[in-house]
Amino acid sequence: MIRLLGFIAGALTVGSFIPQVVRTFRTRHTRDLSFGMFALLVTSGVLWLLYGLVRHDWPVVATNVGMVTLTGILLAAKVRFK
Repeated sequence: MIRLLGFIAGALTVGSFIPQVVRTFRTRHTRDLSFGMFALLVTSGVLWLLYGLVRHDWPVVATNVGMVTLTGILLAAKVRFK
C-alpha cells in the first residue's frame, strides 16, 4: 500500500510538469522559465534517481526518471528557443 502511494504521488508530481512542456512547445516562449531553477531540478532529479536505484526504491526511481526527462526537456527548450 505504501509503495502504491509513492507511485501515485510520483505520477502527480511528474504530471504537473506536462502542461508546462506542452505550452512551451506550442508557444516556443521560454523567457519566463528560470534556467537556474530547471538546472537545479535536473541535477536534484539525477541525484534522487541514483538514490532510488541504490535503495531499490522503485517509486523514487520512476518519479525521477519522469522528472529528469520533463525538466530536461524544459531546460533544453530554454536554451533552444532563446
